[in-house]
Amino acid sequence: MPKVAAIVGFCLVTLLVLSGAVVSAQTRKGPPQAVRFDQFGQVGHCDVTARLDNFAIQLQYESSARGAVISYAPEGDGPGTGKQVLEMIKDYIVNTRGLAEDRIETIYGGRNSDKHHSQTELWIVPNGASLPKTVKHESNIETFQGLFHERSASDDFGVEYDDEMGPGIGNSSFASFADMLHQQKNAIGYVVIYSGEELTPGAWRRLGQEDVNRFKAFNLELNRLKLIFGGDQKETRIQYWILPDKAPPPVVDAGREKALAKTVKAGDFYSFALQEEKNQKAIFSRLSEILTVDKTVRAFLVVRLEEPEAEEEVTERVEETPPPVDLTKLVEKWRVDLGNTHKIGPDRLIIVFTSESSQTGLSLWIVPKGAPLPNPKEDDTEAEP
Repeated sequence: MPKVAAIVGFCLVTLLVLSGAVVSAQTRKGPPQAVRFDQFGQVGHCDVTARLDNFAIQLQYESSARGAVISYAPEGDGPGTGKQVLEMIKDYIVNTRGLAEDRIETIYGGRNSDKHHSQTELWIVPNGASLPKTVKHESNIETFQGLFHERSASDDFGVEYDDEMGPGIGNSSFASFADMLHQQKNAIGYVVIYSGEELTPGAWRRLGQEDVNRFKAFNLELNRLKLIFGGDQKETRIQYWILPDKAPPPVVDAGREKALAKTVKAGDFYSFALQEEKNQKAIFSRLSEILTVDKTVRAFLVVRLEEPEAEEEVTERVEETPPPVDLTKLVEKWRVDLGNTHKIGPDRLIIVFTSESSQTGLSLWIVPKGAPLPNPKEDDTEAEP
């Protein structure tokens, strides 16, 4: 509870400070003018909803005023663009906070000078005042060439989690990359993957193809993008380049990836994520792919089960909840499907069961040829002796 109280307290302080600034501005003499209430760039779920809550409360306080939202961000459609940011904010204020739709004006102000982050402004527009004017930001989006962005990466095996925290405003790098390619008709976008030591066989191509596919959301033709394997490095990195179509690629393709040199912990997959059938399919798909790409490695799968408890008489069922996933049946199905569908023998999937853990789920290692199997207890800090 102290953390919750701290968050609520912060939101209340923010509201008082911002509201006081707006009210004091409107007491000045002269014709009514729009007042900037707040501005922000990349912000997380809690932060942006707190700011929008404060904005909505101020508009409820000033019942005759309108709200204006200005976004400086990449053009086009898709996540991180100005259009997406404006739609998200208006949807939250109208449908979550309950303000009338005609009290919110959304204004696209053009591209931001920082191509990796958007800029959002919230304005209070009193009755009789004009909407705020936008500012022209310098941008070389039509002429940029070279390395645009680089980030670290890891393989999550395609496991997805339900997001119940509300809207957030993330990085605009992908939106800007697509925007530049839309503007530069004769340019090529390159996605270069460097495979790190902790990456499983074939994962570099999977990660790169996922990034290529995400540009579909920006209405970008995928033939404008080329995927290059940059080779092996200590850390997994992905680079995004823009070059003229006649220019040589930024990196020479390294060819085939090297064989796995050491045992790699592929991931921990807990029971709450395995409840979703889509996550079960994603993990099995990547497991089968790894064992197919490199026919010398083995998969070591630890199934962490709950300790059996004494049965208690149930007198009343308060709430219907889905039954927990049967991990034993699930991994046995995987073993059968690997053999029948992918012709992968049982000697390449070693399964062990344990109940010495507070977290039920699966832990997966990929083991190169000749390497010993890992000790799962050394990786499970919560396991009992």
